[in-house]
Order: sequence, then structure tokens, then C-alpha cells
Amino acid sequence: MGDLKTTYLGLALDNPFMMGSCGLTKTVDGVQRAADAGAGAIVLKSLFEEEIRLDFAGTTDAFAGYPHPEAAAYLDADIAAHYGPEKYLRLVEDASKAVSVPVIASVNCVSAATWTTFAEQLEAAGAAAIELNIYQLPLDASLSAAAVEEVYLETVRAVRTRVKIPVAVKVVPEITNLVRFSLALQDAGANGLVLFNRFFHPDIDIQTEEMSGGLVLSRPDDYRQAMRWIGVLHGRSSGSLCASTGVHNGETAARMLLVGADAVQIVSAVYSQGRTVFRQMKSELRSWMDQKGYEHISDFHGKLSRFRLGDPEAYTRAQYIKAFVGAE
Repeated sequence: MGDLKTTYLGLALDNPFMMGSCGLTKTVDGVQRAADAGAGAIVLKSLFEEEIRLDFAGTTDAFAGYPHPEAAAYLDADIAAHYGPEKYLRLVEDASKAVSVPVIASVNCVSAATWTTFAEQLEAAGAAAIELNIYQLPLDASLSAAAVEEVYLETVRAVRTRVKIPVAVKVVPEITNLVRFSLALQDAGANGLVLFNRFFHPDIDIQTEEMSGGLVLSRPDDYRQAMRWIGVLHGRSSGSLCASTGVHNGETAARMLLVGADAVQIVSAVYSQGRTVFRQMKSELRSWMDQKGYEHISDFHGKLSRFRLGDPEAYTRAQYIKAFVGAE
């Protein structure tokens, strides 16, 4: 029987199947259920910067007419870091004590100021690592791609200076040069990358002619984008790589591990199939390993990454006709 032990962000995991950040990990009971189902690690539901600010909105209203805007912004962020996240910190502390697998805190942030002090508090509460879910929709036409990316890098640097636990970044795919950006995140102090972040996208109800939106689950064939980029980055990045989006079975997990992922995050498959999917995926991965004669994940980890593949151009073919070897 194949040994599924792996290492992610320097953390020893019994298996590579992580419960990703979602509504199922917003309570201690939800975390325990995921651990009991066989998850190798658990990422808590993200705490959003907007949620923190709602908690102390009355207090910050007092700064509305403050004559020094920069000082007011500093005080606003300071209050957010100290008084907003008590409930989330209790979740981190209680969940970390309730289960034996690593519990990773997730924060959705748009600026560095609020999260530097909060990161320290997460570490003190017992988080095994921090997953930074950073995203700003670039609507200002005057901002260059480098300026947009600097928001991410600044946040990572700020958090990295305040904590000793590992820090991962959940990366967005809409980056001009993803290889360069990934290496820059590593230089800024990120210990690993999660590829990729999934967003809520607006929709339109044509009957009411109003904007709408909601939870859209990934499909089993949505894994390819993450698989390609993990395969490109493995061997170039010294940090951990985690696959997110489209992992619905053990076979897809095997693909991700083959291209260099250290772990995979599961969310949509749990919503659609239930928590028993963890045992199913582990069984499927072990069955494939036994069939191939692999005893450990390390026996095939990264075997098909661009760094090690005999045909590295397989990762660069983008146009339909070029997908057929030898076709012109």
C-alpha cells in the first residue's frame, strides 16, 4: 500500500489532500469533521478585511473628520488589527487544539497595514501557517502591471517580518508574467504558492435585469490551468506548490503530484460528493501508486514537470493546432 505522506510549507502531512478554505471550515465542528474524514491539513474559511472593519465601524466613524488623513488611516488599520479579529482568533485556537492535523489560517486582504499585527496574533493563536488570499481588482487605468503586483509583494514582506510560521500566497492567474511574479513572491518571503484562487464572478438575471452572483463549483476538468503552471514552476521555485481548483478525484491528484504539487486543496468535490471524498481520493491514489509500483509520493513527485520532462514544449503549446505533435 502506497505511503501518502508529504511535506507542504515544511509541515508534515499524512496525505496530500487538504480541506481548502470554505464555509465548511468556518467552525470548530466543521474542522473536526474534515479531520475525521481524512484531510491531511485544513485551511480555515478566510477572514475578509471588510469583515474586520464592519466589527469596529462605529469606532472608525469618529475619525471621519480627522484633520490628518494619513494618521487616521494608520489608526484605522491599528484598530482593525487589535479589535476586529477576536472571533477568528478563537476559531484558530480552538480548531488547532481540536485536531491533530495542521490548521492553516486564511486571510483575504487588500493592504499590508491591517494584517501585519494580525499575522502575529494568528501565530500566537496556534495557526500552523498563514495563507494570504490577496486580491485587488485593478480598475485604475494609470496603474502598471508592476504597480499592481507590488501590492501583493508588499503584503508578503510585511507579514513575513512579523511571523516565523510559514506563509503561503493564493495566487491569481491574471498575472502578466507568472513565473517572474512567483519568484518575486518567494524573494519577498512566501514559503509556498497555491494555484489558483477562485473568485465569485458577477452574473445578470435577464428577467429582473439585475446583477446577481453566487457560489460556482469547479468542474472535474478545471484542473488543467493549475496543472500547467505547477509543472512550469516546479524545479524553478524552491517553495511548496499546492494545487487548487478542479481536483475531484485521486487520478487528478496524481496528475498534480506528477507535475510537482506537494499537496492539493479540495473544496468543490466535498460540496458535491460529501466529506467521504477524502477517503475515496486516498484510495484511488494508493491504487494508482500500487499499479505503477510507487511506494512513496517522492518516487514520482515532479516526474512530469517541465524541469524534468523530456518534452518541455508540451507546457508551451497554446494554440489548438500545435497540440498535435508534428502538425503544422
